Formats: sequence, structure tokens, C-alpha cells
Amino acid sequence: MGERTTVGDVRAHVFGGIIVVSWADLPGEFLAGVDPAYPDETELCVLMDGMAAGTRGRSFLAWSQYQIIAVMYDRLVAAREDISKFVMDGHADCAARIARQEGISRRKAETLMEEALVLRDRLPEVSATLRDGVTTDWQVRLIISRTYLIAADDSVAPALDAEIARTLRKRRGVWDRARLRDMVDRLVFRHDPDAVRERRREALDGRGMWTRTLEDGTAELTGVMSAENVRIAAKAINALAESACKHDGRNRGQRNSDAMFALLTGVAFECQCDRPDCEAEIPEPGSLIAPVSTAVVIHVVTDASTLAGGPGIGFLDDHGVISDEHVRDLASRDDATIKPVTPPRTRPVQAVAQSISIDDETVVYPGAQPADPYRPTTACADFVRVRDGYCTEPGCTRSAFACDLDHVAEYDHRDPSRGGSTSSENLNAKCRAGHLLKTHGDWVDVQYRDEDGRLNTEYITPEGIILHGDAETLEDLFPNLRRIRFEQAAKAPPRPRVIGPEDNPSRTRTRLADKLARRRAERARNRRQREAEHDAERQDSFDDPPPF
Repeated sequence: MGERTTVGDVRAHVFGGIIVVSWADLPGEFLAGVDPAYPDETELCVLMDGMAAGTRGRSFLAWSQYQIIAVMYDRLVAAREDISKFVMDGHADCAARIARQEGISRRKAETLMEEALVLRDRLPEVSATLRDGVTTDWQVRLIISRTYLIAADDSVAPALDAEIARTLRKRRGVWDRARLRDMVDRLVFRHDPDAVRERRREALDGRGMWTRTLEDGTAELTGVMSAENVRIAAKAINALAESACKHDGRNRGQRNSDAMFALLTGVAFECQCDRPDCEAEIPEPGSLIAPVSTAVVIHVVTDASTLAGGPGIGFLDDHGVISDEHVRDLASRDDATIKPVTPPRTRPVQAVAQSISIDDETVVYPGAQPADPYRPTTACADFVRVRDGYCTEPGCTRSAFACDLDHVAEYDHRDPSRGGSTSSENLNAKCRAGHLLKTHGDWVDVQYRDEDGRLNTEYITPEGIILHGDAETLEDLFPNLRRIRFEQAAKAPPRPRVIGPEDNPSRTRTRLADKLARRRAERARNRRQREAEHDAERQDSFDDPPPF
């Protein structure tokens, strides 16, 4: 057992020369601020702070466990190399201790050992982000899985580890599974593109079909194929499943299962509403796509130089980052359509120098339809979805191409000049649930560019708590997207609104107008606060003495 020492008010435990400091970030309100007898009197700010503190605490405990496991490995495995040729060697002994202590399987214990060694030997700076509460244990495991081709003795390993950790610490925002995966894949390809290409070839070689018997007369069918083929197959199944009428009693999963069997076997897919006046339009057997959806579309984003044969990456909608080789394979398909992000046959209305780089120009195109300034042009809508990639709700990984487009600052139909323009800088993709919460709830969201030119989103709760949005967008994958803007024309005519009898003549402003005014004031207050903090940071940098 390790020795115990005291450092101030913090108790430290010494394990094999490694000092594991107890969780010193535990605030008092986390334990004493929530009174079960009076739950309604606890401030929501305190509860949310407690959630954040708990997350940091779990991260520290996970880091401590990895440190302990690494020391156990050194004691039981590295020191017993003389018997490593046996089945029951030091590795098996170490795994057995972990498994029996934690009540987990031997395979899970071996996985913990592998992760502990990777964090110590290959990703030490990423490991430090877990210790400091910047990342969580599941995020670290994802980083390990996406960097497994980079060996500890590889020359690119230290630089890749440092860049991943630097990105995690620098970005303010949420790292959900999809965006974290995309960020790591982007950096791995930059440091070792050959490893990424080889990983794709190995993955394609492993494609196949398997079945597994489940309980109670059911079984599972699994097929592994290229990502684009899965997307096409899934859309075909969804299209056939949705051809049933609205009175069909099956849920979505049940309809998809029956539609998949119909497509694979060629039998008829039938609506099960049992109504004589059923209006379902079921395609004939052998037809891949229902008549209501005549084409399956998957979106791939890449640079022109990558498409022409240069090194780079691509983004496959609802999948993530793909290699340049994969991009060109998709572009060479007979059914592929290549379309530029900027609108064809449309000249930019202006080109101005960006503040982040004097050498770059921001090219501006029309953003709103001339006849209806509330509606974005098709090119503007496509661009916003390409730029966002996913729903902008923190933690939501729904494809932006399956989302609604929302005006971040609400469009004022009565007086469009008051703000809420239809432009790429004021539009983002939201899933239907997020869009409804924005429209009918009291949340406020803000979208702005920081001093580095990155597009940031923030969500403000009704209590005034600021929650940062996503930490990664497709602008990080393709920086040239930052040079493109779609703005509402200054002379776009406002859409007239007819005041009906439902308007209360005694009110000077409608409740909706009051709500919009409150949101504008909240955004202005937060903008002033951001600008003041930025000015203070710049002043602090000026006050620092010059280095010797």
C-alpha cells in the first residue's frame, strides 16, 4: 500500500513514485448546496456548476486509475520478462488483478492496460488534458482509437500528441463524438496521410456479412461495406419504409426492418394500416427507391486541389473525415455530380480584405431571395449546411443536410431593418427539436467570429448561463470556407405584413416583439462583455515586460 502524505489541505497518495493528488476542485456547493428537503430553492446555476465539477472530477479519477494501472504494469509485467513465454505470465497476472478488483471481464482489464500505456508512452499531453478536466475518459478513448496507427517510436507521435492537446485546450466549446473524431482524423492525416490511406484499404478488405442469433426468435444481420454504400443503402431503406401511410401502426425501426427484408428478397413491402382508403404509394418489388424519393443523395465536401489529385481530406456527410484517395474514388463514380460551393453563374457582390489576414479576401455573394428577403438563396442554404456539417446544438450529431436553417438573430418580419438578416453569418443548421426550442423557448443563441476569424456559437439559458457551442466545424477542415460570405442585399424589399383583427390595438409592441427586443439586448450585453474581455487581454499582453 502506498504512503499517505498531506500537502496543505490536499491529501496525496504515493503509488510507486507517482503522486496522485486528491480531487482538489470539489466545490462546497457540490456536496452542501443541494438540500433534498428544499430542492426548489437551489439555484440552477449552482446545480449546473455542480454538474461541471462532477465531470472534471470523473476525469481526474479516470486519469488516476490509468496512472495506477501503468505502475502495476511496470511492477508485474516489465519486471517479469523471464516468464513472458508462458500463458500465465505477468501480463495475465496484472489483468487478473484489475478484473477481480473492478469486477470486469479480463478483456476489459486488458483494454484498460493498453489505454494506460498509450496515454503514458504515446499521448502524454493528451493524458494531461484528462488530468486537468479538459477531456473525459470516453473522449480520451476515442482519441486513442483514432491514433492507433501511430506507434510510440514514430517520429510524428510527439508532434501529433502536442497538436491534439493544444487544440483541446485552446478551443472553447463542446467536443461531441463526431466533431472530436473529425478533429483527430484531420490532424492524423496532416501528420501521416499514408497511415490513413492504408487504414482505409485494410478496412475495405474486412468488409463482409454476418448473422447473429438473438433471443426469443430474433436474429441480427450485419453488413460491413464502404461508408458511401451504407449511406445509399440506408436512404433506400428509409425511403421504402416511409412509403407507408401515416396510419401504419409500426414504429420507425419496425418499418425499416421490414423494408430492408423486402429490398433484400424482392418481396412486396406493404402498408399495415388495414384501412380501405389507404393512400400509401408502395413501389413495385425490385424498385430500389420509392417514387416519392427518386434519387439517393450523399454529400461529400473537399477542396478543388484534393479533387485534382493533391493531398488533402474530404468530409462525407453523416460519416466524417475521409482520405483524399476516398474522395477521388467517389468523384469517379458514374453517378457522381460535382458542384462548387460558390453559386455558379453568380458574380460576387464584393470582395473585401479580412481582418485576420491581409492577404486573404472575403468574397460576398447574395444571401437572400430578392422577392422574399426572409428566404435564403439555394446557394446560401447549401453553403451554411456545408460549413456547419452537423446540427449546431451542442452534442447533436445530426447531419446539417437533414436539419432546418435558423436565423440566429431572429428575423423581424414587421421591421427587417432592426436586424436578423438572412446571411450566412446569421444562419446555422439546427435539428427540428433544437429549432422548436429556439422558437418557443426562452433560450438565446449567439453566433460570432472571434479574433482568429473562427465562427463561434453560444447558448444562453433563461437564467443567463452561457454554454459554448461546438468546438469544431467544417471551416477547420477546409479553411477556404472562411473566405466565403452570403449577405442580404441592402435594397432587398421587406415583405409586407397585414395586420389582422388578432392584433391587440392597445399594445404598443406584441409579445413576440418584446421577446425579440429582450434577445437583442441580451446579445448586445454579451457582445460588450466579450469585447471588454478581449481588450483587457490585449492590454495585459502590452503590460508584460519584454523577454530578455
